[in-house]
Amino acid sequence: MMADNGFLPTILEHKRTEVKRQQQKIPTADLVAQLQAAAPVRPFSTALRQLGRLGLIAEVKKQSPAKGLLVPNFDALRLAHIYADNGADAISVLTDTRFWGGSLQYLKAIRTALPDGPPLLRKDVIIDSYQLYEARVYGADAVLLIAAALDELALAELHHLTYQLGMEALVEVHTMEEAERVLPLRPRLLGINNRNLHTFVVDVDITRQIIMSLPTADRPIVISESGIGGEANGDRERLRGWGADAILVGEAIVTAPDPAAKVRALAGRQG
Repeated sequence: MMADNGFLPTILEHKRTEVKRQQQKIPTADLVAQLQAAAPVRPFSTALRQLGRLGLIAEVKKQSPAKGLLVPNFDALRLAHIYADNGADAISVLTDTRFWGGSLQYLKAIRTALPDGPPLLRKDVIIDSYQLYEARVYGADAVLLIAAALDELALAELHHLTYQLGMEALVEVHTMEEAERVLPLRPRLLGINNRNLHTFVVDVDITRQIIMSLPTADRPIVISESGIGGEANGDRERLRGWGADAILVGEAIVTAPDPAAKVRALAGRQG
């Protein structure tokens, strides 16, 4: 069960209101009708199956609830082009407006501008099937499902619908207990968030702890998230040594003096 204090309950309360408001603007039936015209889905997990190299999901990120504005002159399309041109294996697009300064319009614009580019992850706090239809219509190839934000039934239902819609689900955990709870779903993609969503405290060692608890047979693709990239090479080597298959990095890239060079370093594509 989720804790009853900290940042996450505030985010969830707002998200429930936000989804209801969007459903009033665009009814679910109208959104479902738009699925036929949606862009074809590109395989997200395939892009992260790298031999001998840690995969990189580079994030289009304007701000965070913990640190506020990160990029004063934010340009989502410019960042996406930099990521695609410098070796990112996939791109994460934040679509929550209130807390992360994101937008579904960023997702749509990036998909339109880079139809043959890296696959796109819709990163948001998804609590309702309506948001999955949105993700598919606006061009996502995968979505984030956060274990801490969902009970077992909701997570299972959203995970199933994601694949019914042709997308893939990055199921995110922060504790070994959450990992044990989601493994029965046989997730293709398992995200380990080093940031506690209740306190926003970051500890990259969380990735090591959870990877050690995973079964070796039929192990999902493991993506380490948050707090990565301050020292790019050191983080990459350490996480790869622990058994991570990919990393998701936003803040370290968007705040770097040279985002293109940062992407190349994090993707292991220098030289």
